[in-house]
Amino acid sequence: MVVNYEFLDEEPIENVITCLHYKVDKVVFFGYHDVVEKYRERTAVFLKKYCDVMSVVFHEVSATDLKSVLKTMRAEIAQEKGRGSKVYFDITGGEDLILFAFGMLSKEFGAPVHMFDIGKDRLIEPDPETKTGISKDIVERKIKLDLDMFIEMRGGVINRTLHKRIKNDDDGDFSEDISNIWKVARKHFDYWNPFSDFLRTNMVPDENLEVSEKTAIVTIELRESRTKLRSLSKLNAIIDDLAACGILTGVSHTAGEYRFCFKNQKIKECLWEGGSILELHTYESEKKNSDDCEVGVHLDWDGVIHTESETDVLNEIDVLSITGNIPTFISCKSGKMGSNQTLYALYELDTVAARFGGKYAKKELVTVHKPSDIYYDRATEMGIKIR
Repeated sequence: MVVNYEFLDEEPIENVITCLHYKVDKVVFFGYHDVVEKYRERTAVFLKKYCDVMSVVFHEVSATDLKSVLKTMRAEIAQEKGRGSKVYFDITGGEDLILFAFGMLSKEFGAPVHMFDIGKDRLIEPDPETKTGISKDIVERKIKLDLDMFIEMRGGVINRTLHKRIKNDDDGDFSEDISNIWKVARKHFDYWNPFSDFLRTNMVPDENLEVSEKTAIVTIELRESRTKLRSLSKLNAIIDDLAACGILTGVSHTAGEYRFCFKNQKIKECLWEGGSILELHTYESEKKNSDDCEVGVHLDWDGVIHTESETDVLNEIDVLSITGNIPTFISCKSGKMGSNQTLYALYELDTVAARFGGKYAKKELVTVHKPSDIYYDRATEMGIKIR
């Protein structure tokens, strides 16, 4: 039997990294009371469900008494050695007292020690010259984390019942449409959100996705609009650019009639929701360089999706990806943000990433209207990249 000993850390990826790379039969954790109480169940469930670990054992140890720590660990290790098990010490993460104890016991029992560089997803064996070690004794494998696995490992769950259809980029045609809409939106960004609001409020299509209205009425509605988009010529320019790339068809705004047709329902929904195109464009870019990527992800905090009569604590992250062991949380803001809105966006992103990503998570705020330098400085302090 292959047995892996390690310290139960508050960072979940450190508790499962060895079993994602090597077939381990049993994992024995030593940890402090509060951490064992909090992480025992989810850690055991994950290791058995995804890593085929047969047995997961937890031992609570003192945070100050080295003698008692050694006694607990020594008894457990001696028992497994007596059974003829192959034992290994994983010192990824861990506290000083436990690491010191592992160092002493590895010499006493001749047990090889290893750790992982989480960011680089790389095994490190402090004494590579020895003839034994997990890399030499055990056949390596690679269980790749996807977003569902990662969020589950963190004690949450992705609520897919709330996923919007337009944020399900499942075909090549829509991917090309996103690219075309993005080019138009970028050209007219100062007017894009008001344009979307105007379409949704004043240019509702029939069942065939066709819009037909008197030009005079459109002109009046623009003038009465409280947004920046109040010019018929500017509306025409955006509509014509969307027509030129096939997003809108049958466009006509002459002879007193204003007509056009949305290419399909997903296009209509995308144009009606001004911020969607920035999210979808960011997603298209991010997924090219990640192992798994999704847009418009609803994260349930306690990992249990409740009924309609109950309350779920949820956060939506605009774009979420994972590469190796490292998740990236991306918040997209297409509108112009005031000082309070900018700070709120930064703190919200930081909070969600801390809960569901941990210390290894990357955080990015993607904006159209760049904030002032003071917010770049604040973002840097929080480990957030603004782009």
